[in-house]
Amino acid sequence: MVEKRALVFVTLAILVWAISISSLAAYFYLQNMMYTKQIGENQQSLNKTASNYDELMSKYNILLGEYSILYGIYSFPSGNFTSLIESLGRLLDSLKGNYSSLLMDQEDLNETYYTLEEDYELVYKESNVTREDFGRLLNEYYDLFNLLAVRELSLVLSQTVTLNVNACIDYGNGTINWRNETERMPAGSSLFQLTQKISEINYTYYPSMKPGHVLVDSVNDKKTYTVDYSEGWSWIWYYWDAEEQKWISGPVGCDAWMLENGGIYKWRFEHWSWP
Repeated sequence: MVEKRALVFVTLAILVWAISISSLAAYFYLQNMMYTKQIGENQQSLNKTASNYDELMSKYNILLGEYSILYGIYSFPSGNFTSLIESLGRLLDSLKGNYSSLLMDQEDLNETYYTLEEDYELVYKESNVTREDFGRLLNEYYDLFNLLAVRELSLVLSQTVTLNVNACIDYGNGTINWRNETERMPAGSSLFQLTQKISEINYTYYPSMKPGHVLVDSVNDKKTYTVDYSEGWSWIWYYWDAEEQKWISGPVGCDAWMLENGGIYKWRFEHWSWP
């Protein structure tokens, strides 16, 4: 009788062991299938990013070559800039055609393009285009061209890379609203784009101001104002310097400052006076 019970216990133990092993095998099989699928999807994403990158670089090199030819002609002291102005117009049309979707999606870039286009039209109407006017337009074109290329490249990278950032809005009256590591932004995003995401803003675009053309006029209905042109309240942006352990006032316009992963940014409504 004892031997029979022992045999039953052994049989049950073997059965439980077999079931456990089968369950573990099924679990590891499913896990392996899931990881294999994820690896495949990641590889497809990387391959797509690499393909898009190649296309962007090819386009960039073609446009850069066209610009370089025109710049080379401009560099000769005896150049006829009135005859060259149409060539610059073709460069502008090509720029708009190649970056049309980006210009539609990002309003600061769109505004920069149309400001440049308006400046071009004014110079184009002149009977005698000066070297200074042509050179200024050519420099503005090159600045915008590079900015468009960087922004478009960042969008491609954002397919596989996103940024986690921290931001706060200090209303200057003791009220501070933090967004701690809750904001995920595409790689290559600017502080201007982050600000638009976390708040309602109004701003003014200044064509002559650079780097960056945007000056924020209000955040969540709190508006900047001046008393007598020598005193007032404005929205000022800062970034946290981890090495120096302090806030640093933004050295450029918010639309020219690119976000960093783990970066900490602040908008503060503060008093100023001059002199």
